[in-house]
Amino acid sequence: MSSPVTVWRNHKNLRNYLGKTGKVLVWTKIYIAPEGFEHEAPYFVAIVKLEDGRKMPLQMVECEEKDLIPNRKVTLVVRKLGKVGLDKVIEYGVKAKPL
Repeated sequence: MSSPVTVWRNHKNLRNYLGKTGKVLVWTKIYIAPEGFEHEAPYFVAIVKLEDGRKMPLQMVECEEKDLIPNRKVTLVVRKLGKVGLDKVIEYGVKAKPL
């Protein structure tokens, strides 16, 4: 987990991604998650090409395997990252959701 200062600095930039759209280039299903994300496994990760041409690896949310096809339109959303303890700062990040 990041320090509170780092979390605050990263949260300031989240608004730059809200409402952006793109399309799925490729995707995969993660069965064995890294530390802190074990509770989310299995989950989907996709390389998303945004309208401005940038490519980003993003976790897919609110979708099933049948929803993930190449060129599927997605929108970027803000969601909580990882599991948070009572004494930790809640960290948010950008994820992708199918349209």
